[in-house]
Amino acid sequence: MRPSRKASKKMKKKVLYLGIASLLCLSACATKENSVTEPSSTEASVALGASLVTGTIDFQKLAEAQPLAIRAAKEEKIYSAKNGVAKTQGLGDSAEEVESYRLYQVPESWQLQQVRGSQPTDYTYIASEDGMTFGVQLYTLDAYQTSPLSGGQVMTKDELTQFLKGDGQNFSQETTISIKDQEWQVGYEEKGENNAAKITFYRLENTGNYDDSLIVGAVIYPLSADNPDHERAVSATVSQLKTILYQVAYTRPTVVEAP
Repeated sequence: MRPSRKASKKMKKKVLYLGIASLLCLSACATKENSVTEPSSTEASVALGASLVTGTIDFQKLAEAQPLAIRAAKEEKIYSAKNGVAKTQGLGDSAEEVESYRLYQVPESWQLQQVRGSQPTDYTYIASEDGMTFGVQLYTLDAYQTSPLSGGQVMTKDELTQFLKGDGQNFSQETTISIKDQEWQVGYEEKGENNAAKITFYRLENTGNYDDSLIVGAVIYPLSADNPDHERAVSATVSQLKTILYQVAYTRPTVVEAP
């Protein structure tokens, strides 16, 4: 059993969101003519929002975007949450740890910005669509607040709500959707000062297995952009993420890691 690292991960999520939001702002601002004095990212985002055609993309419509087949893809592996359980195979010094993971296909055009550890449970990508840039997050978190070895149970709905707030999720709108035969919760939030919005999909597994996980995927995108295909590009990125999320939740192979 390993000590929990939830607190540090939650703080990283908050910082990461702001970092990607700033990146999107700077990326959008870079398409405009350079001025003599370069404004701060916050000033630039305000100026950008004032000069572009704005319009919030309908949340429900975006949440219900149909999964999109990923044509040119590369395979990635994300590990399941541990939930304080170290499953082993063998005895004594020859015991080997059994790790649960999920395979998924990601578009080749998505650039891996950040991945942590040799058994990653947390990926950040920079996705490009129709000349626009988006941030995509994919990660797994513990489904249990207390290890099942200590009698813990999968989080209740109320516990999940509080857990998500602690993870930096402050949704202004929420809904429930289906990705094929899987039920997913969806939340929306925006940071107008950064000209950024985020749509988050999450699914709490409850199968009784030690590797049940809270699967989270999010797309961070500009609220406004100097691009007539803005909404289509955001929707296409969300659709590809939904395909990835379905794959992550669908199968759970295991691999034996040498001690």
